[in-house]
Parts: sequence; structure tokens; C-alpha cells
Amino acid sequence: MFSWWMMKIKKYASLDSTNAEALRLIAAGKAYEGLVIQAEEQTHGKGAGQNTWESAPGQNLTFSVILQPHFVPPAQQFVLTEMVSLALLEVLKTRLENHVLKIKWPNDIWCNDKKIAGILIQNRIKGDLLDYSVVGVGLNVNQTTFRSGAPNPASLKSFTGKNEERFALLHAILEKVSGYYTKLRTDRKALEPLYLHNLYHFNEQASYADDQGLFTGKITGVDSFGRLILVDSSGVQHIYGFKEVRFL
Repeated sequence: MFSWWMMKIKKYASLDSTNAEALRLIAAGKAYEGLVIQAEEQTHGKGAGQNTWESAPGQNLTFSVILQPHFVPPAQQFVLTEMVSLALLEVLKTRLENHVLKIKWPNDIWCNDKKIAGILIQNRIKGDLLDYSVVGVGLNVNQTTFRSGAPNPASLKSFTGKNEERFALLHAILEKVSGYYTKLRTDRKALEPLYLHNLYHFNEQASYADDQGLFTGKITGVDSFGRLILVDSSGVQHIYGFKEVRFL
């Protein structure tokens, strides 16, 4: 078990992606729990699925934390997404006190309906063991101009109008991750109520679209696989994996 102050931050001027570098270190037998890979620039930053992550060099935080969560069954790996989402949310709330911050399922942090951060977790499973997890985070900090086609991007500076000290922010996030990780060791369901409480549109009527068309419904939960549970206006329950439903 590690504490945040025991984490080693390995800094790079440029990488294709911090997750890719973390996975290379794991494959080479050079990784350990608590190693943090941080890059000033990512040339091929990854988002969820086939998405990419735009980040201006030296303006934001792009980093990956290597974990060995052997205590988490592979079927319950979504608890790691809950953990990192809540860690980011708590730290950002201290910087954006007068703004509305929410976790947008499955892996984004939104502020005032704009995307400020994204999470990508890649796991290596051996048998029934979650051998390694690479927790990738992209957090928009001081960038104010975005050129990609990503919808609604924003940064801390977009809301505060001032530059943020990025590495103080990184250390605060790692401290929160460490605290939640310790809590998960003793109770894997400990974070679920807090995650749902902070989930965008949780228990609210909103508009969505799936392969059957448009509908109105409300989010009632997330299952252990990380699938979104929605109940439509007719009272019918639907369960969606990533990219199977769109928020409108």
C-alpha cells in the first residue's frame, strides 16, 4: 500500500501518451504501484474508445498513475473510475467554489455543462486478478483556446481567469486518489453513494438518444460493470454500455 507522498512522479517533456508509456513500463517489468507518468506534451493523447485528447504543451495536466489493485475483482473494476472521478471532483471544487461541477458518465468531469477533465483507465487482467491498472487523467488547467472538434471543452482558467499552479494541483489530486484508494481496500462499495450523488443528471428527467431514437428518462444508477442504468418515461429500465446512449 502506498501514500501519495510516497508516489514517484516521472516527468517527460513529450510522450505519445502517458498511458502508453505506463503500459510499456509494465510490459518491460519496470513498473510499480504508485508510479506516476506525467508529460508536458502528448502527441497522441488518448480518450475513451477511439477518442483523442487535445492538450496544449505546458498548459494542462496529463498524467497516468500505475496501480496494482489486486483486491478489486475484474468484474468490479468500475470502482476505480468512481475513485478517480471523485478525487478530481473534490480538488476542483476547492478551486471552482461558485461553479457547478458534476461527473458525466462514464469518465468526464463537467463544470457548468462544459468538459474540464477526462479519465481513461486501462487494465491488465491475469486470470481472475486485476494485475495492473493504468489510470490516465487529462485535466484542462490553463489552456483557453481549443482547436479540436471536441464538444464543450473548458479549463480552470476559462472560469477563474487566472493561471493555476499545475503541480500543486497534481499533488492535491494524488493525495485524494491515495485516500480513496485506501478506503476501497476495506469497502469496495464505499464510494458508490458519493459517486451517484455527484453524477450528472442523476435522478433527473433528461433527454437521451440510443439506437432506437430519442427518449426522456432518468439515471437511477450504475452497475458493477460501469453500465448506465436509465428508466424511461414509461417506466422501462434500460442498461447501456459506453457509447450506447447519448446525452442531449
